[in-house]
Parts: sequence; structure tokens; C-alpha cells
Amino acid sequence: MNNIYNINKFFLFIICMLVLLIGCTTKPNEINRLSVEIYAKGKIQDPKPPHDFKSDGCSCFPDSDWVECCVMHDLAYWMGGTSEERKDADRALRKCVADKGYPKTGALMYYGVRVGGVWWLPTSFRWGFGWDYPKSGPPGKPY
Repeated sequence: MNNIYNINKFFLFIICMLVLLIGCTTKPNEINRLSVEIYAKGKIQDPKPPHDFKSDGCSCFPDSDWVECCVMHDLAYWMGGTSEERKDADRALRKCVADKGYPKTGALMYYGVRVGGVWWLPTSFRWGFGWDYPKSGPPGKPY
């Protein structure tokens, strides 16, 4: 029984590593083009973060038919704000991916960003990454 458990853990680890390796090979030109388009269409209110908007696509999750959803989500994460705004951004990501025909992928991504996109980790994809750490959004919008 213990050997089966260890084998399952090993295969889960291998699958996770493959997803990360495949997901981290993005197309930077496409991501940059989408970032410029989505930023231009976005209704960004002042004050804007001090750091320019950038997107890494789906943050080490495979960039596929849903990459535009990830860039829109990155725009919300760049801006940051309240915890409710973060929940709304994460729900919008899940819905966008589901609307593209991938509801299970959308759900998986939703739980991934809920766990990995917290404001208090100094990552390049945290909630409010456009602001200097440890800020998570504009003044007057506490997390």
C-alpha cells in the first residue's frame, strides 16, 4: 500500500513538473502584443501603479486558447486593490476560461490564483504587483 502511495506521489510530481515546463515556455511577442491591446482597452483609474504594466501570460500555466484571459487577469492583479476586487478578478478569470470552452481548466486556474496570487508574497505575479512591495493597491484601498 505504501509503495502505491509513493508511486502515485511520484507521478503527480512528474505531471506537475511537465505542466510547469510546458507552461513556462510562453510566446513573449504574443504576450506583449496582448498586453498592449488589453491595457489600451482597460479603464485604468488613477492613481496608477508606479511600475509599468507587464504580463507573463498564464504565470507558468500553459498559455493556450485562454491566454487572453490570463493577460486581462494580470491587468487586474497589476492594479491591485481590495480583497473583494481580487475575488472578482479571480472569478472573471475562471469565467473567461470557461467561456472559451474549458470550465475544468478555469476552475483549476481559479484555485491556483487564489492560493498563489496572495499579496503578501513578494512574487512578480502577486496581487498588486504594480505597486512597491508590500503595498497591494492604490492608497485608500486596503486589502
